[in-house]
Amino acid sequence: MQKLKQKALDIVEHAEPNLPIVGLFATVGYPLFYLVWTYITPQAYENLPFRIAEAVISLPWLFYAHLPKKAKEFFPVYFFLSVPILLPFFFHFMMIKNEWSVTWAMSSMAGLFLLILIVYDWLFICIITLIGFIMAYAAVYLLDGVVKYTYFQPEYIPTYLFALVGGIIGNHRKQMAHQTKISLLQSLSGSIAHEMRNPLSSITNAMSSLQAILPSRPLNNEVTGTVDLSYSELISMHDAIEESSQTIRSGNKIIDSILASLQGGAIDNSRFKRISANNAIQSAVNTYGFDDINDRELIVVNTSNSFDFLGDRNLFTYVLFNLIKNALHYKNRPEFRIEMTLQAGADVNCITVKDYGPGVPSRMRERIFERFYTYGKNSGNGLGLSFCRRVIESFGGTIVCNSEEGNWTEFVINLPDYASKASRDLKKAILKQKKILIVDDQISNRLLLARYASEWDCSSDLAENGTQALEMLSKTRYDLILMDFEMPSLDGDQLVAMLRSSLNIDPSLAPHYMQVPVIGITALPLNEALPRAARCGMNEVIAKPIKKADINKLFERHFFSEASSITTDQETLLSGCRILLVDDNATSRKYMSMTLQHYGCSISEAENGKIALEYLEKQDYDLILLDMEMPVMTGIETSMAIRKGNCFKRFTNYRTIPIIALTGNTGKDSIEAVIKAGMNQHLGKPVFRDELVSTISMWINNISRAEENGKLTKKTPVTPENFWETFESEKVLDQSIITSLKEIGNDELIVSLFEVFRNDSEKIIRELDQAAAAGNIKRFDQLMHTLKGSSGSIGANRLFMLSRHLNDFSHRGEWPDRQDWAPILKKTGSSLFQVGKPKLSFPLIR
Repeated sequence: MQKLKQKALDIVEHAEPNLPIVGLFATVGYPLFYLVWTYITPQAYENLPFRIAEAVISLPWLFYAHLPKKAKEFFPVYFFLSVPILLPFFFHFMMIKNEWSVTWAMSSMAGLFLLILIVYDWLFICIITLIGFIMAYAAVYLLDGVVKYTYFQPEYIPTYLFALVGGIIGNHRKQMAHQTKISLLQSLSGSIAHEMRNPLSSITNAMSSLQAILPSRPLNNEVTGTVDLSYSELISMHDAIEESSQTIRSGNKIIDSILASLQGGAIDNSRFKRISANNAIQSAVNTYGFDDINDRELIVVNTSNSFDFLGDRNLFTYVLFNLIKNALHYKNRPEFRIEMTLQAGADVNCITVKDYGPGVPSRMRERIFERFYTYGKNSGNGLGLSFCRRVIESFGGTIVCNSEEGNWTEFVINLPDYASKASRDLKKAILKQKKILIVDDQISNRLLLARYASEWDCSSDLAENGTQALEMLSKTRYDLILMDFEMPSLDGDQLVAMLRSSLNIDPSLAPHYMQVPVIGITALPLNEALPRAARCGMNEVIAKPIKKADINKLFERHFFSEASSITTDQETLLSGCRILLVDDNATSRKYMSMTLQHYGCSISEAENGKIALEYLEKQDYDLILLDMEMPVMTGIETSMAIRKGNCFKRFTNYRTIPIIALTGNTGKDSIEAVIKAGMNQHLGKPVFRDELVSTISMWINNISRAEENGKLTKKTPVTPENFWETFESEKVLDQSIITSLKEIGNDELIVSLFEVFRNDSEKIIRELDQAAAAGNIKRFDQLMHTLKGSSGSIGANRLFMLSRHLNDFSHRGEWPDRQDWAPILKKTGSSLFQVGKPKLSFPLIR
């Protein structure tokens, strides 16, 4: 069924360029030919309403290019419902009604050729033709009660079949030639990727090695704010290396995207960010590799009316590069220049790239976006503009070509504004692919956070304590973690410290969890929570109670902002590691060795798998870096030989030693082969220093975070002098939290939550009395912290404000600032409820 669905979608994609042509033929031609067959060459039967109905059905075909995006999603269904009616049904119905006249027999063959033009698959052509004929025959029989064969001739049958078979064969050969070209490129894509990435890998390794042996980047003088000028050249070298590395990363990403597109894959939108159009265009123009430095003067940029949009900066840069490159092909024309202009709108923004070249004929302006089609140049493969359109459409936008032949060409890119509904829908589609983990011992808090996430279509898993969360993290990949600090069995900051050091985590997930954003959620004073968060590796802290706006801002910062999250520093943890590096590329071995040796690693180099096996038998190693494409013995063969262990007598660690694959082909089949051969992980070439260091550090299990040497001084929170005067004026309930709870479930759920809260809070207040009577300030502080968290999560605003005030004192080891705190606390708690049921049940539920 899935193959059939994909085949149907391929047919619609193939038909797209011809849809407006057939739509125009039906919309205009069907009514127009009524006049021909009625007055010029009269036929026995004509029907104007029938023709008008057919013309109306064809309107979505005619205006396909202008259909809304939502409508285009349902067009494949409409296509397969309408195509039998528009072509075979119409022509066969008219032929049978005209009693098989020669005129309509010939017209039916014309309709058949139109069908073959838009539907290339012979099976679908036959099925659609048969369905149309049966429908037409049945319709005539139901209308007239009889089917007449007055003008039928036996020669119709072989002629019709010849036209059908001949048309299918001709179209099939054309389609097969096109498909063969695509299949050839697809089959070569893995090799292309390998050959393109190998030189990039060598360059990357060289730059990483150079940066590794350079002295560290000099820091600003903390006292004077100046930099020692003797280090200016060193700073420039670091900047140049980092900029070059980033350029290679961008190029590598574009390679992945183009190859995925070539193989029929969709543009990956999981890393789309908020981008400033002004910044992106200026950056693209400034980094474009002009053949002649004076060509930069040919580009005029007007970005005064800028805007933000949702997309991928690297892919957007590629689009601009492609348009600039195509335009500069005509730079020798008189008065040539390129103008880039931004125009911000209410919901849709426009970027225009206009060049004063020879222009593009109107008949070619849509065709230039087809794959493998080129115009105006002898070189090129016809993939550039096709890929550009796919990129812009993945951003939710459009790109079209306007031109005046002999004078100019402009490409108009329309992009939805970042604040528009279209961008919000795209963000929801991206977040639908994400998964977050919510860890909190308060059920109401877990449900609220899950509700806020679900409004963005983001799925979430819930854990009620650190132990349960650790088990879930060891099995599942999460993109964001919301972590409470103080919980039973295992505190949140302890769990995060374990997570960042890869303890009890699946090795395949460990590198991910070294970088994944972890957000602390707590009712602790921030002057205590922030140092704890910094020590364990949390990215930031949000104070309870959490509001919807807090989650929205979190998603913006960690999913849609170009600013990267904090990372764990592992570079100093490699000292003493014994690594066997196996690669037939001497340059790669040299520079990768230099990089790792700088961090204290002991490196042995082998140029093929056979030599690597000999080295393993002679001495011990902690890890193997293994290239896939080598002479004598490939990486797959080498890994399988190591895991079997038959060739070793001394070496006994062959089953467990970590083996990291270095591969230029990161396709699905290649990765499956890596895993099947017994390797633990793969790194795609070019391998970047940070990725290499992070992966090796994790696998040798020698990861630890540096603890702060001195204790941070805790600042005494400021207590408002007028707290007790203003306390009574605080609202009893936080209606926003109450409303959110009500949206999560039914009335029964809300009442049950408040019933649990009432029982817990009454118990806590009793235990607070006991702790105070016993003078146990530590127990008193724990209980008050719990009451503060639970009241904030349930929306008991006044009780939350009071417990937070009292907790500020207990957390410093002090008793409350009023002797009568206990009766006030009891009164505040009991005021929320009536006897036996929540007082707020009626206003809350109704």
